Amino acid sequence: MSKRMRVLVVGGAGYIGGAVTDVLKKRKIDFTVYDALLYEHHYLKPVDFISGDVRDARKLKKLFAKYTHVIWLAAIVGDPACKVRPELTIAVNRDAVKALAKHFTGRIVFLSTCSVYGENTAEADETAEPNPLSLYAQTKLAAEKTLANADAIIFRLGTVFGVSDEFSRLRMDLAVNYMTARAVTNGELSIFGGEQWRPFIHVRNVAEAVVNALSSKKTGVYNLSTMNYQISDLGKEIARITGCKIKYADEKFQDARNYYVSTKKAKRDGVLKFDKILPISFGVKQISDLVHTGRVKYTDADIYYNERHIANLNNDNKLS
Repeated sequence: MSKRMRVLVVGGAGYIGGAVTDVLKKRKIDFTVYDALLYEHHYLKPVDFISGDVRDARKLKKLFAKYTHVIWLAAIVGDPACKVRPELTIAVNRDAVKALAKHFTGRIVFLSTCSVYGENTAEADETAEPNPLSLYAQTKLAAEKTLANADAIIFRLGTVFGVSDEFSRLRMDLAVNYMTARAVTNGELSIFGGEQWRPFIHVRNVAEAVVNALSSKKTGVYNLSTMNYQISDLGKEIARITGCKIKYADEKFQDARNYYVSTKKAKRDGVLKFDKILPISFGVKQISDLVHTGRVKYTDADIYYNERHIANLNNDNKLS
C-alpha cells in the first residue's frame, strides 16, 4: 500500500500559497502551512498552520519527518524587494533551500523564476544559458542547483497575475495587476519602452501545476507560463478591457530583462495541464472589479508591494 500523502506547504500563507492551499483543500489532500507571515499581518484561513521561519533549519528538520511532500513557496520575491536586505534574501532564497535539500528526502515542488534568463533575445527553453541580472534571479538559480540531486521538480515561473484567494493579500507590484490598477484609477496607462517580452501565468494556474506535480514522477527544471506578451501589447489589451487611454513615455525603461519562454518541454511531459487556462482578460477583470466596487480602497498601499513592505519592516527593526 502506498504511503498516504502529507504535504508541508512552506510559505503557504502568501500570494501563491493562497491558490495552492485552495486546490489542496478541493482535492482533499492532507497539508500543513508553515509560514513566518513576513508579508502578512495575520493568517485567518481555516487550515492546519505552523508559525515558523525558513531560516530555522533545526525546526524544519524535525518537521520534515512527518511529511511525504514539500511545496516550497517561501522566498523574498522580486528584484526590488531583494535589494532591501541582501543578506536576508540570500538566507531565505538560497541557504534555506540548501537545508531543505540536505534534510528532506521526499518529493519537492520548488518555485523558481524565468528571471534567471535575464536578457535573452532568442526563445528561451530550459536548455538556454541562464543570465541572471539581479540578486533575486541569482539566488533562485543557486537554489535550483542545490536541488539537482533531489526528487524535485522546479518550476521557473513567468510573471504571475490575478487574484489568488479570499485570504491572501493582493500583489500590486506584478505587471498585469499594477497596470490594471493604474488604468482603472487614473483612466490612463503609461508605457515605458514596451518592446520587452515577458511570459505570464494566472496565479490559479500556477497552483494547479504545483499540486499536479506532487504525484508526478518528473524531476528537473520546467518553464511554467501560459502566454508571452510584449509589454506594449499587454498595455493595449488592458486599455481595451478597461477603456483607459495609453500614454507612451519617452523615458527609457530601466529593467533590462527581456525573455520569451518556451513551454514545449512542460507540455510534452504532461506537467502543464489545466482545467482551464485563465487569460490576461480574466486577471484584468478581477483587479478592475475590486477597484470599481471599492473592495480595494487604495491600490497604492505599501502592503501590496513587496519592496515597500519589507523596507517598512526593516525600518521598524522587525526583521531579524
